[in-house]
Amino acid sequence: MTGRNPGCRRPLRYRGRVTTAERQYGGRAVTERKAERRQRFVDAAIRIFAERGYANCSLADVCTAAGLSKRQFYEIFQTREDVLVAAYDHIHDEAGEAITQALATVPPGTTIEDVIEVVLTAFLDSVGSDHHRAKVAFIEVVGVSDRMEEHRRERRGTWTRTLETIVSSVAGPGARIAGGTTWGASALIGAINAMAHEWLLSDPRPPISDLMQALGPVAAALVVTE
Repeated sequence: MTGRNPGCRRPLRYRGRVTTAERQYGGRAVTERKAERRQRFVDAAIRIFAERGYANCSLADVCTAAGLSKRQFYEIFQTREDVLVAAYDHIHDEAGEAITQALATVPPGTTIEDVIEVVLTAFLDSVGSDHHRAKVAFIEVVGVSDRMEEHRRERRGTWTRTLETIVSSVAGPGARIAGGTTWGASALIGAINAMAHEWLLSDPRPPISDLMQALGPVAAALVVTE
């Protein structure tokens, strides 16, 4: 007679369902690997769009530059424009982080003019640290599509609100941007875009500090304190 020995019975163990995000491949979670591939696509897009122009690059070119396959691309993005949007957002997100870090070093009592200089310098240093980034941020995204133009407008709105917050927190609640936040901030953003465009086309390119000599007074003139 045969049968199982109760003493040898293995204890029951509950195993929860392993989600796709938690699944491990090569010791790393799927989400981690996907995020890494996404960044590779974004970095490659910034480089190749700047070097060859967005209009002259195919989806296959982006994949080749990233060293990844089309299948891996479609796991993250749907179109070539999607990765352009992601690249544009990545550049501006990093600029926002640079501004936050720069503001953290500003001592209390600093004038609004000096704070604006800190903000603009941090922004330009971040975006202009690599001419590839600057070209994508200021040139390659222009006129791509209605969707891209609307996205750029939304991003300008984000920067407008950021500028408004900085002005009120430093210069007081009575401070305002001349012409209204939307128009005044748009004037400053337009100046930055135009100057960045000229900077990219200059050979040799002047240092960022030269741009600040022109932008600083323009930005300061837009702030009205009461």
